[in-house]
Amino acid sequence: DAVENMALFRRFVMNILRQSECGSPSQRNKLKRASWNDDYRAQLFFG
Repeated sequence: DAVENMALFRRFVMNILRQSECGSPSQRNKLKRASWNDDYRAQLFFG
């Protein structure tokens, strides 16, 4: 059950990164930046 939850959460995050217009076009760079920067992460999740 935990594995399914993590997979669902990962898909959710990747969809948010894919739809985001802010920052680098690379999903990998967006993911790194979101993990390092609280303000950027909030901007991704809350618009």
